[in-house]
Amino acid sequence: MLDIHFASFFHIAESLEGTLERHRIMKVDLDDIRSRTLTVRGYIDALDGKDRDILYEKYEKYNLDQQVVDELKEELKDLCVVIFSAAWCGDCKNAMPVMLHIEEKLGFEVMVFSGIKTAPLDPDRKWAVPPSPPETNEWKVGAIPWFVFFTKEGEKVAILIEKPKVKETLEAEILHILKNK
Repeated sequence: MLDIHFASFFHIAESLEGTLERHRIMKVDLDDIRSRTLTVRGYIDALDGKDRDILYEKYEKYNLDQQVVDELKEELKDLCVVIFSAAWCGDCKNAMPVMLHIEEKLGFEVMVFSGIKTAPLDPDRKWAVPPSPPETNEWKVGAIPWFVFFTKEGEKVAILIEKPKVKETLEAEILHILKNK
């Protein structure tokens, strides 16, 4: 019985190591990324009318948790985030209005890669590059929205994939991830 538990533990450890390896991103050139991305406001404004309206309606209805925001301000002060997003993605439609609030209320730098497209006919690639940026494949983006938090020097700090999994709100999930990095 003990051997089975050890075997399970090693299998879990190997799976976790593979997952961690998959998400390793070395230092990035943030100036290059800035030149190819949009702010959250720019991202939403560039969407077609219906998609833009949906996101702004969600933005108007959403209220950030002020207690979380107060804590986030300190955690985010020396960081920025790169987000992969697309208008067709339901989780992106929920996340981007929240990120607009965070961008505006905290002066947090958010860089959005938009226009992400899948490559359904290519078994070797998840994302179509172009129009998706090469980072979708280089960084092994598995789902969107994909949030990668960096220091101002371009060193990866944390990743958040899709939506909150531990906390109730996106801002609380970001705070949780950053405090437990």
